[in-house]
Amino acid sequence: MKRHLEAIASLYEELEFESALDQLATARRQASGPDDDFELSLWEGLLMAELSRTEESSAAFTAALFLRPDAQLPVKVSPKVSNQFESLRKAVKSTQLTRRGVPNPSPTPRQATDAPRDVPPPSAQPRIASPSSVGTASAPTAPPLQVAQETRTSSLRSKAYIPAIAGGALTVAGGISWALSRGELSKFRNADPSLANASDIDRAASRGRTLQAAGVGLLGVGVLGLGLATGMYLIGAPEKNLAMQMGTDGRSALVYGRWP
Repeated sequence: MKRHLEAIASLYEELEFESALDQLATARRQASGPDDDFELSLWEGLLMAELSRTEESSAAFTAALFLRPDAQLPVKVSPKVSNQFESLRKAVKSTQLTRRGVPNPSPTPRQATDAPRDVPPPSAQPRIASPSSVGTASAPTAPPLQVAQETRTSSLRSKAYIPAIAGGALTVAGGISWALSRGELSKFRNADPSLANASDIDRAASRGRTLQAAGVGLLGVGVLGLGLATGMYLIGAPEKNLAMQMGTDGRSALVYGRWP
């Protein structure tokens, strides 16, 4: 897992976010515990934020913060991403306090003015907690369990420009070679003065045949390259992502994220 995380960090620094997501998807299949889930969710939130996929970024950050509410981002980010992360941290901590039944420590203004500070109300009697309630309050809170989160991306579309450039260059070269072969043919049709003897005619004919064969071959390979690029672009369209997660804090079930 350490090797995968180093590769993701390196690709992030090189701004290769789509490739980093591919590496992350590979690493997630080898995750073996909450620590791995935390690291991968944190990096997924960063990558989604860089790709302006805010909802998926928030879902991944939330999953990481439920595992470690005091986590810090592993790299320096923009103020926008930092503010988003801190806002999610406050929401996660507030949710955890609510699930544990911890009351708000700050009284409202009405409570502060109406209730005497030194004399308790007559009806207020000491309450003795039952053993069952004590056991519930002191039970440790289980970290959220990530049930499913899969991100599938394809790198075919991002590499379709390679055969497109090669195919275009070969097509242009084939067209030029074909045009030159037509030029040699026009010499015969127009009785060009440069064809003074039989050797000149043989050389022109041989040159014309060579240029014609090269032109046809280059045009064929160029068209094939352009067709390959088109196929890679269409087949490599990104798949819709499932950004739904399920977790628990020990007392309640939590579902967060969005459908594709």
